[in-house]
Amino acid sequence: MRKTVTKLISVFIIIACLIPLKTVMAGTVDNEKYSKIIWNYLETLCAFGPRNPGSEGYRETIELIRRVGKKYADQVVEHPFQVQISEQKKIRMVNLELQFAGTKGGAPILIGSHFDTRPFADQETDPEKQILPIIGANDGGSSTALLLGLAHYLFQHPPPRPIHLVFFDGEDYGTSASGLNLLGSTHYAQSLFKQDRKSWPYWVLVIDMIGDKDLQIYKETYSLKSSGRFLDKIYSIAEEKKITSFISKSKYTIFDDHYPFYKMGIPATVLIDFDYPYWHTQEDTLDKCSPESMISVFSVVTEAIKSF
Repeated sequence: MRKTVTKLISVFIIIACLIPLKTVMAGTVDNEKYSKIIWNYLETLCAFGPRNPGSEGYRETIELIRRVGKKYADQVVEHPFQVQISEQKKIRMVNLELQFAGTKGGAPILIGSHFDTRPFADQETDPEKQILPIIGANDGGSSTALLLGLAHYLFQHPPPRPIHLVFFDGEDYGTSASGLNLLGSTHYAQSLFKQDRKSWPYWVLVIDMIGDKDLQIYKETYSLKSSGRFLDKIYSIAEEKKITSFISKSKYTIFDDHYPFYKMGIPATVLIDFDYPYWHTQEDTLDKCSPESMISVFSVVTEAIKSF
């Protein structure tokens, strides 16, 4: 009898010791899995070519987002709109929203990225290159791939609060002085005025240009003004995880897709590395991006949304 009890105790001790190890290993495997998923999406997006409105790559990207949404999201909502480009020309655009219901309810967290790419490379010095659309591996591609990876994650790990993944159109459409930028996010934000304020986003988190191999994400000025406690949470998580690419200093004021929500008084944050030498050039290609950078942001974001 004593031998049997001793053996049982030994078995329980072994199992108890193994449980934390398995948990750690599972987390590691998850990171590896989602890193591959995100990187595969980025490869696919880059293979589509430029994703400026009207292009074949643009249409293929919309179909990809639709397919992922139908497979993983609780609901897919499309928000078509038209933009007056000139007196004679209008262009159709669309925001795509993948909604995940959450387990506890409440106002949703909106996580957004623009999926379009620049129709011209205005930062090129060669005039022949300036008129060509860009691939946008980092600028538009990296964040779109991350959101598609989040769709997989949220399907497998339902969040407490509803999460709406919004793929904004037309962020990068026009020149800086044209007024034809942030088109999708502006349309989405303005449409909120038609809704009950109780359904407005609890927090808007915009992700942009997070694939840079030398990733450095500083605290952006508008984000600090409108969403300080959310930023603190993000950076404390990064510190706990020893992710050094999140630098707890302010450096830039950036006109990005969080801005229309910031203007409405909704807490709005952008995570972006603006120190990217290939920005708006033909060199913004897949080889400039890193799966390690993308999964580091993914791991911080997934941890953050559990806490709100």
